[in-house]
Amino acid sequence: MDFVTSEYYLYFLPAVVAMVFLLRRSRRDFQILVMLFMSYLFFWLASGWHIILLLFSTVLDWNAGKNIHKSDDKNVRKRWLLFSLSANLGLLATFKYLDFFIESLNFISSNTIKASEIGTLGILLPVGISFYTFQTMSYTIDIYRGKNKPYENFFDFACYAAFFPQLVAGPIVRSQHFLEQIQGEIKTNPYRFRLGLTLIFYGLMKKFLIADNVALHVNSIFVEGSPLDNILLVWWGSLCFGIQIYCDFSAYTDIAIGSGHLMGIELPENFRTPYAAKSPQDFWRRWHISLSTWLRDYLYIPLGGSRGGTYVLITAIMGTMLLGGLWHGASWNFVLWGFIHGLLLLVHRYLSNTSMMKLTFLKAPRVMFTLGYLVTQFFVFMTWLIFRVEDTAILWPSLKAYIGIEAVWDVDEFLTALPDIQLLTFAIVIFFIIGHFVSGAMGGFKFWIAKQNSISWGLICGIMLSMAFLFKPAVTIEFIYFRF
Repeated sequence: MDFVTSEYYLYFLPAVVAMVFLLRRSRRDFQILVMLFMSYLFFWLASGWHIILLLFSTVLDWNAGKNIHKSDDKNVRKRWLLFSLSANLGLLATFKYLDFFIESLNFISSNTIKASEIGTLGILLPVGISFYTFQTMSYTIDIYRGKNKPYENFFDFACYAAFFPQLVAGPIVRSQHFLEQIQGEIKTNPYRFRLGLTLIFYGLMKKFLIADNVALHVNSIFVEGSPLDNILLVWWGSLCFGIQIYCDFSAYTDIAIGSGHLMGIELPENFRTPYAAKSPQDFWRRWHISLSTWLRDYLYIPLGGSRGGTYVLITAIMGTMLLGGLWHGASWNFVLWGFIHGLLLLVHRYLSNTSMMKLTFLKAPRVMFTLGYLVTQFFVFMTWLIFRVEDTAILWPSLKAYIGIEAVWDVDEFLTALPDIQLLTFAIVIFFIIGHFVSGAMGGFKFWIAKQNSISWGLICGIMLSMAFLFKPAVTIEFIYFRF
């Protein structure tokens, strides 16, 4: 079960919401137990026996947090923290990266000492392991730092670790934020309930109408034999994938946040008009916010951040972005993706601190903001090529064409290489670009919709749902971040 199956909307979500609020006048503890049980049922339907790993991480970090908090011995506290981090990262490394490391070792050894290959284990990646691992790790780290106290009730913590709307693909929620939502009686209000439904409808429209349709073009472009020396084709493929991954991932987030609102739980926003960013730093303040702030607080700052001079800054930025890239998947293209983003952040920081750049900003701010926007988006969409294409035989010619090396401009070849459904996709891309900036200027189109009167709200939601299912492709594509 996931957010694109009809069972979620017809049976699962209505049942959870109904049970939570039937118990509203009873006890808040029963509401937590309902959400916890249904979260484990959701994870069981999505990932089967991997539910054991979730339970293990939950019990581990619950006990680690308690023992860290009650001890005054620094060494004892540190041992519990290291135990928690080692166990969590060990599980993540085993299930997500072990086969990748074996394959990398085989590649190196076969090209150097000609050693025989080590067989891979074929381990199946548990759904959502990257998200809930980072989430429960932050709980233990915050207690160790003295920032938060442990949860008093195990079931409260278990519900935090397994809350089904954000369990599979985020957003990554901090423990204190979740605790604030469940301290008293769990309840919603008419506006939040309407906002929750709006977010779900909005997410379904983005997923079915936009993401899955542009994916047809992306999948037809980046294949063996495609004319990837055509700069038009590569630019279009990069643009379409940038739109696909944003609409796909933000659609999941919208549905997750909307589902939470229906139950009286507010989850944090994960996106803020990322394709309006005017610098690499600005992009990461707008894209996958829950991950970027997690990496900032638990990796970049502990590595020294901007407090220790140039060498420390370079190490902190590159270390954070390389590990952030690897977090996305067990493949070298994700490492390269993180490396390029690290370089972009360093170059931007260096240039913005030069006296010439500061003077130019003072004299022509609009020109510099426009230039910053164009340069940032050019490189952001270039890195989406690296994110999307794992096959180097396809990636390298795509990158060369993207930056104009040995590239051709052939409109006829471009149109011939695309799938039959062209006009619809062109219209969808234009619709997205206009809507993205209008929504950003309005502070979020989805929030504006939720504030309309009942008739207008119902009409707009009906239009969104109609567009989603009327133009939905025959094959629904799995959410991209389910793989992470």
